[in-house]
Amino acid sequence: MRRKNQTIGLIALSRLKGIGPAFIKKIATADLFSNSEIATEIESILSLSKKDIDKEEIYNGIENAKDILFRCKEDGIEIIPITDENYPLQLKAIKDPPPIIYCYGNLELLYRNTIGIIGTREPNENGIKISERVGQYFSANGWAICNGLAEGVDNYSIKTNEKVHSNVIGILAGGLNYNYKKTLLRKTAENAEQVLQNAGLLISEVPLDKKEDTFSVVKSCRIQAGISNGLLIVQSSLDGGSKYTTKAFCELPRPVAVINPIHGDIDLPSYNANKEIILASKDGLARFADTKLDKIQTDNIIIIKSKENYAEFEELMKKQFQNTYKQKSTLFD
Repeated sequence: MRRKNQTIGLIALSRLKGIGPAFIKKIATADLFSNSEIATEIESILSLSKKDIDKEEIYNGIENAKDILFRCKEDGIEIIPITDENYPLQLKAIKDPPPIIYCYGNLELLYRNTIGIIGTREPNENGIKISERVGQYFSANGWAICNGLAEGVDNYSIKTNEKVHSNVIGILAGGLNYNYKKTLLRKTAENAEQVLQNAGLLISEVPLDKKEDTFSVVKSCRIQAGISNGLLIVQSSLDGGSKYTTKAFCELPRPVAVINPIHGDIDLPSYNANKEIILASKDGLARFADTKLDKIQTDNIIIIKSKENYAEFEELMKKQFQNTYKQKSTLFD
């Protein structure tokens, strides 16, 4: 009953105007919504935070949350609230983790060593080849591959000969009922279906029926960052969408790797982010991520020049994963 109340309460709370993930992270405790008076507790939380929200809006939010819970159960979608012990610690470490994650598929992947592989939606021929090679390598070595399943680098890094790897985590910006509500772009939906067919996992922070849009896509990038032990940038321009995942990721003490373009590609605009990071290290990372240098917590930036660099990056990611679960045995330690 407590988990159900927490799920309903957190869904309702997170959907109220002016209540964001960072605020909910601050107030999330193991005994949050531990009694049956969900509305009363929400009112108490709002009063302490000096947020004025109409009671009717609170009650409507609770009823809507109950409907979401019922429909997810019908569709086999697992809802994991931030107060639950099964909520991944990796994700909780970001400054604004989703209060609720909706999961469909192989939940064991939530606790696997995971690498985020990202890049442009329009890679050149070399970018396509590299995406496929790095994806194949890390998947074969037991890593779950995490990205948004979009066109381009995302798509090529999760496949070998058009077949999706068996350990892919897709972070979606629309509702997980994409099959009958068309909440995702066509290519993303196709990849999502193949991920499920190959024992993968889909994660979203938005409820059923919600269609992806520019805002939800940008927000979902921080989940890719939070789930991943390390981030590998294959190919990106300075203004590419990869900067959103990179910004969230480099504010964590986790390693970043960037592909060193071949000589003929280094000056292409579509590799400018790679070039900036390679030449200027943390300064370049900060410029690409459009964040201040003092916010960069990444201590290790690995330049991938050949397959030999993969092992070095793997070791750094493994240490990061071990440190996370060594420092915190439970969500609220």
